[in-house]
Amino acid sequence: METPSVHMHTLKVAIVDLPVKIPYNDLFDLVRVSMESKLHQVPRLRMRPVEVPGGLHHPVWVNDPNFDIGRHLFRTRIAEPGGSREMDQAIARIASTQLPRDRPLWETWMLEGLADGGVVLVTKIHHALADGVASATMLGKVMNLEADTGDVHAPTPSWVPDTLPSRTDLLKDAIREQRDQLVHIGPLMRRTLTGGVNVLKNLKKRAVAVPYPFVTPRTVFNRTLSPMRSFASTSLPLRDLKAVKNAAGVTLNDVVLATVAGALDRFFAAHGQTLSRPLVASVPMAVAIPGDGPRQEGNRVANLFTSLCNDVADPLERLRKIHAITEQAKEVQQQLGMETMLDWSEAAPAAAYRWVLRGYSQVRLADYITPPANLVVSNVRGPDHPLYVAGARLRRLYSVGPPVEGIGLNVTGWSYCGELNFALIADAAGIPDPHLITDSLAPALEDLKLATGVSA
Repeated sequence: METPSVHMHTLKVAIVDLPVKIPYNDLFDLVRVSMESKLHQVPRLRMRPVEVPGGLHHPVWVNDPNFDIGRHLFRTRIAEPGGSREMDQAIARIASTQLPRDRPLWETWMLEGLADGGVVLVTKIHHALADGVASATMLGKVMNLEADTGDVHAPTPSWVPDTLPSRTDLLKDAIREQRDQLVHIGPLMRRTLTGGVNVLKNLKKRAVAVPYPFVTPRTVFNRTLSPMRSFASTSLPLRDLKAVKNAAGVTLNDVVLATVAGALDRFFAAHGQTLSRPLVASVPMAVAIPGDGPRQEGNRVANLFTSLCNDVADPLERLRKIHAITEQAKEVQQQLGMETMLDWSEAAPAAAYRWVLRGYSQVRLADYITPPANLVVSNVRGPDHPLYVAGARLRRLYSVGPPVEGIGLNVTGWSYCGELNFALIADAAGIPDPHLITDSLAPALEDLKLATGVSA
């Protein structure tokens, strides 16, 4: 899905508090040694993608014969005075460049200069390597549960890199796998048709209408993406969102969607824009395999489309309507089959898939075609216990996925130790300063608390 302006990496941002005042050089070395001692627990971090000649099939993962952790760790300074705005600007610059393809698809930046003495660790992980659920598991593997750094000098399992496969081997494997894939096309088409029929059969039974993809209003962030990104972050008390959830009898994800909707109302009002219809949010959902344990690599994500109900002014009424529509959207997903789109993306010819998406970007079709959704809104459950890296406690954790062509806004909530930390990434050409949105999340939540009778 990646193009020169669509960078398909995710961001994991950790603000850490140093236990003692130590030189940044020593901390940087501690982070490097601590991460290197744990790489054997996450094998994918030492694997790089190798393209199949001619795009005959999807790229394959191979242990990088030239792996060097020094090519993945970097450091820079936050501009003075070192506040949260300056931190967000530094993160935006890091997010605006693609990950190199000649090495494993991740890198970690240490940002110095935070005014309160903390240090920021920004990790870029390509979405091909891990989705949100897998990233959360991966995070637990490379972080510590205790303040001590552990014995970083303890022996670790030996690691032997692969030699890169030859063009002949890549082509042979691709032809064989494509042949095997053909066997599944017939059942996949039947499953897709059955799912579509099920949706149509249940159309009249739905209590509320579910928004369809591509039936969306045009906004400042629904356009062809530029390569540059803007970033903003904030945190809300998790107990407040849960209190609203319990008072209204909805889900936590419904409260997140309603809070984002309220913040966007303020954003559009400030820009003097009136929406022609309610915003449609694409909400990623993890697709679990029964019997599988925690997953630390790969993507198993389906997307449901729900309305943010911006046409409903009353916050409680809006929350309840979002809940009703989202419940119906989940049923539609079940009827279609949660894994159907995943299977089609695997079955699609890699070269054709890439050609279509790059062509879509190059001729700027997103400026003329209505997007399938206006924005992406994610809510991921993170650790509820403190984590440590190189002996430093993680004060706060943020995570956010990429914007994609025509959908230039991604808002992700990641819970950690009693807070729901929101990170927002946007196309900088569409939203140069996204802090108006993140600054409006707390007032939007206060509206919901007042409407549901939750005490301050």
